[in-house]
Amino acid sequence: MSENSLNQFVDAVIQRHEVATGLKKQVDHEGVVAYANGLGYAFTFDQWKAYVKQDFDGLNASLQAQVQAASPQHWSWAFRQISSWRAMLMDGAGDGQS
Repeated sequence: MSENSLNQFVDAVIQRHEVATGLKKQVDHEGVVAYANGLGYAFTFDQWKAYVKQDFDGLNASLQAQVQAASPQHWSWAFRQISSWRAMLMDGAGDGQS
């Protein structure tokens, strides 16, 4: 099931350094999905967007603003898209805007 595959990908980023390292290169949601699909995690762009939206909708306004302000050119952009990945960022990781 693709929802299971999506959850497996999210977990793989947290658990496997090499998967997290590849995520740093992604600058948009299409790239995240293509990256995951290339690693064998089968889910669609629409499923990913729904997952991200559900996570985003659960944030307070301040955190939503921080996520929206993150620059896609900053290595941490993809990590800022969902809560479980944001938790991986250390305080010194920058604000994702530069």
